[in-house]
Amino acid sequence: METHILNMGLTLLTSVLRKQFMKTSHPNMRTILAVTGIAIIISGCGASLKNTMVRPSVSPAAIVQVNQQLEIPTRKNRVYIQDGAVIALRDKDEWSTYCRVLMHKRHATNEPKLIVSPGQFTITKVIETEDNTGSRRTYVASLGWFIDVRFDRPVHVIFAVEMQLSSADQPGVRALICEKRSDNLGRYNYPTLEEIRIALGNTIEIKTP
Repeated sequence: METHILNMGLTLLTSVLRKQFMKTSHPNMRTILAVTGIAIIISGCGASLKNTMVRPSVSPAAIVQVNQQLEIPTRKNRVYIQDGAVIALRDKDEWSTYCRVLMHKRHATNEPKLIVSPGQFTITKVIETEDNTGSRRTYVASLGWFIDVRFDRPVHVIFAVEMQLSSADQPGVRALICEKRSDNLGRYNYPTLEEIRIALGNTIEIKTP
């Protein structure tokens, strides 16, 4: 919330300076206004950088343990899980964390059912994405901090944590993705590890080192 208020104030100040810049014809005054505007923007970026650093919700060193067989619906390549149970896409509560197991290929009606069997998967990469339909920004855990310097934010954003998976026994399984919709205007609001574990229940475990 503090960041949101700061951003609004910076936007207002920048607008006022811009109007004054257009009105004045004195070259020295224009220079002063321009320098002041740049200083405000830089100071605002500094505050935003400080308040929006995030750590990945899940460590890339964690292990994903599937405890029960999961069946991929016909003509789909994913299965959804929320509150520890397999659910249909239409039944998910997007304001609460839910997860999906994603396959590399879509199930075809003339092929055997796609099954995710109980077993362990290593995490090869953790990617955090913010999707507001107008833009998407990505944070890759293995590359370090992701920093947001944008002044405006949409009201509703989908925050997702994607764990790319690998298993010699089940190479068809691509990823475990957990996400939720949020209207938090001040800070990033990715699903936490605890929220992800609640969503998965006993169906899938995430074992951290």
